[in-house]
Amino acid sequence: MHKILVIAGEPSGDSLGSKLIKEMKTQFQEIINLNKSHQKELVFQGIGGSKMKNEGLVCLYRVEDLSLMGITEVISSLPKIYSIISSITNYVNAWKPDLIITIDSPDFCFRLVKKIRRIDKYVPIIHYVAPSVWAWRPKRAKKMSVLYDKVLAILPFEKPYFEKYGLSCDFVGHPISKEIILQDNERNKLLNIMSIDKSKRIISILPGSRQSEIKALLPIYVELIQNLGSQFDDLEFVIPSPQSVFSYLQRNIAKYKLNVKIIPESEMSVEEFNLLKLSLFQLSLIAINTSGSVALELARAGTPMISVYKCGWFFERILKTFVKVKSANLINIILEKNIVPEFLFEKCTTLSIENSVKELLSNVSLREKQKDFFKKAIRLLSTKEQRPSEKAAKISLKFLNDEILKI
Repeated sequence: MHKILVIAGEPSGDSLGSKLIKEMKTQFQEIINLNKSHQKELVFQGIGGSKMKNEGLVCLYRVEDLSLMGITEVISSLPKIYSIISSITNYVNAWKPDLIITIDSPDFCFRLVKKIRRIDKYVPIIHYVAPSVWAWRPKRAKKMSVLYDKVLAILPFEKPYFEKYGLSCDFVGHPISKEIILQDNERNKLLNIMSIDKSKRIISILPGSRQSEIKALLPIYVELIQNLGSQFDDLEFVIPSPQSVFSYLQRNIAKYKLNVKIIPESEMSVEEFNLLKLSLFQLSLIAINTSGSVALELARAGTPMISVYKCGWFFERILKTFVKVKSANLINIILEKNIVPEFLFEKCTTLSIENSVKELLSNVSLREKQKDFFKKAIRLLSTKEQRPSEKAAKISLKFLNDEILKI
C-alpha cells in the first residue's frame, strides 16, 4: 500500500486535487495491469473538499475549514489553523505517508510542511501550483528549497525562480488551457435561464470573491453601471456571484436600484455554476474584472476585458512596497505586453474605466486584437502533449518507492 497525504486549502485546490488523484489512480492502475503480480494500491488521505472526497480521499479536515476571506477572519481563525497544523503533523508521525502533496494555499501549506520536516526529513514532498514569488515575497523560493523536493508550476515562466535555489521545478501546464469551449446551443441556455434579451450587449461584471475588495470598488461599480445604463439602452449587466458575497451584492444592487442580473452560485452545483459562468463569458461582449485568476478564464472564453483594482490605503501601501510586477492582469504578465487595460489604485476612477469601456464597446478591431493575444497566452499555458493533471500525476508517482514506477 502506498500512502499519500494530499493537502488542499481552498476550493480551487480541491478541483486540482481531485483531477490529480484521479489521474494518479488511473496511471497506477495501467502500470499494475502490466504487472499482474504487483499487489500494492494507492491510498489518499488529507484535507480536501467534495471533489477530492469523490475521488477517494479520506478527509481528515474539510477544505472549508481553511477557506478564509478577509484579514479579520484570518486573525480570528489562527488558533484553529494552528490546531489543524498540529493535528496533521501528529497524524503524519503516526501514519507515515510515502508521499505528501500540498496544493496551492502557500501560507498554510508551508507552515504545515515546516512542522512536518521537524519529525520527518526524508518523506518526499511536492507542492502543486507554485507561489507567485515572481510578484512578491521572492524569498519564499529559497525557504521552499529546504522543505520541498519538487514544485509543479502552472505558469510557464516560474521554473527559474525555484531552480535558482536548487529546487527542482517542472511546468505542468495551466488547467485553463484544456477547458472546453461551449457550442452555441449550450451557451444560449444561459439566455433562457437568465431571461436575457438576445438583442442586448452583455457586459460581465466580476467584482471579486471577497467582500472587502468588493466594498472598496462598490462606489465605482455603482456609478459606472448607472452612467453606462443611462447612455446605452442595449446593455445587460450580469454578475456571476460566488456564494461568499451573494447576499452583500444582492443588498447593494437593491439599495442602489441597479439594473443588474445575478447568477447565484448558491442555487446550483459547482459544475453547473462554472458552466453557466463559462456560457456568460462567451456570450459577453466585454467583461470588467477585479484583477485575479478570472482573467485567464475570460481569456480562454475569448472575452475582451478591462481589469480594475482598489483597496484600503494601508493594504495599498503594502502592495506598492512589496509587489515586484507592474501589471496585475495575468495575460499582460504572461505576454509581457499591455494588452488588457488596467486601472489600479489611484488610476481606478469611474471616468477612466467608463471611457475605456466605451472605447472597447465601439471598437471591433480593439476587441479582436485582445482575442488574438488571448489565444497566444493560452497556447503558452499549455504543455500541448499532456493535460496538466496527467503530467503532474506522472511526476508525482515517480516519487513513490516502487520499482515498477521508475520505468
